[in-house]
Amino acid sequence: MEIDFQEILNTLYKKFASPQKIFGYLWILCWIAAIWMYHLQFFIMGIFCLFLSLVIFDNSTKKPKHTTPLVFTMDKTSKTLTVQKLYEKNFSWDEHEICSGQADLPSGEIQEGDVIRNCEGNLALRHIPSNTLIGAFNFQ
Repeated sequence: MEIDFQEILNTLYKKFASPQKIFGYLWILCWIAAIWMYHLQFFIMGIFCLFLSLVIFDNSTKKPKHTTPLVFTMDKTSKTLTVQKLYEKNFSWDEHEICSGQADLPSGEIQEGDVIRNCEGNLALRHIPSNTLIGAFNFQ
């Protein structure tokens, strides 16, 4: 019989806690054991578990690279916005609306190079499903 350690770890992760929490609990247990039993060995093992839980498994400090899914180039003379860069795929123009100002949105899936035409006023573009402001542009 072959033991699949990856499957065991996945099961533990799904049922109990993340590796960060498991090593945090292990640190507490080692600290308690260090008080009554083999002081130095459990203390060192506890410090190692604390190191693993705080440094290696800490994913909470990682932030997304880009906060906006689209980057626009604004041209005031022709009153257009051009999609310069697209960071997320499967975005549709039907899921977006103009909150303030006026403009003509294209239709279909958003691609790099798409142009929003006839922009007027303080233009604000919003993604409807996530209620996120994509951008605000002043065409006055």
